[in-house]
Amino acid sequence: AVVSTQSTGMRDSPSCAVLIHNIQTGTSQKPFNKSKGLVQQVAFHPNKPFFFVLSQRYVRVYNLVKQAMVRKLVCGVKWASCMAVHPKGDNVIVGSYDKSLIWFDMDLSTKPYKSLQQHKKAVRDVCFHPRLPLYSSVSDDCSAIVTHGMVYDDLVKNPLIVPVKVLRAHKAGSKYGVLSNVFHPNQPWLFTGGADGDIWLYV
Repeated sequence: AVVSTQSTGMRDSPSCAVLIHNIQTGTSQKPFNKSKGLVQQVAFHPNKPFFFVLSQRYVRVYNLVKQAMVRKLVCGVKWASCMAVHPKGDNVIVGSYDKSLIWFDMDLSTKPYKSLQQHKKAVRDVCFHPRLPLYSSVSDDCSAIVTHGMVYDDLVKNPLIVPVKVLRAHKAGSKYGVLSNVFHPNQPWLFTGGADGDIWLYV
């Protein structure tokens, strides 16, 4: 899926269109007739036909087969910046420009399960490890924080969230810090990219 921004002609009122591209057929479709606010990020569910759309204050979850919204998660922050969907699909992390990390357990509620204040500046990116119970967040404070985030198969047990390590290697100097991060698909390795032009690998 690709997010493209279309200007409405008003500086303070941009609208964003979400386009979904079919790689096999080479076709594209616009799933929404109306703007869903200023779209920050989109993501697919790992094994269901669900589509997550992060706007400034909400995560809307759509069933692409039924073409209907099935959930609306309330972030409770001023401005969300990024989102990651857990590999099992029922938990979502949202980062915000006001330094918050919001964990949603969609089996429990449409409101946050946990609100974490681990960073000193805006959160720029979050990601889950595809195989291990880890997630990472990066920020303009030039840090990457790796956290143990265990999601249990037993629905009676709530997710376990324990910070593991604060990583600092990127240089400060501009108003931006670490902009992106991604885990290795198999190993417990983390890659980060910063505004300083460097890419770091942590093992």
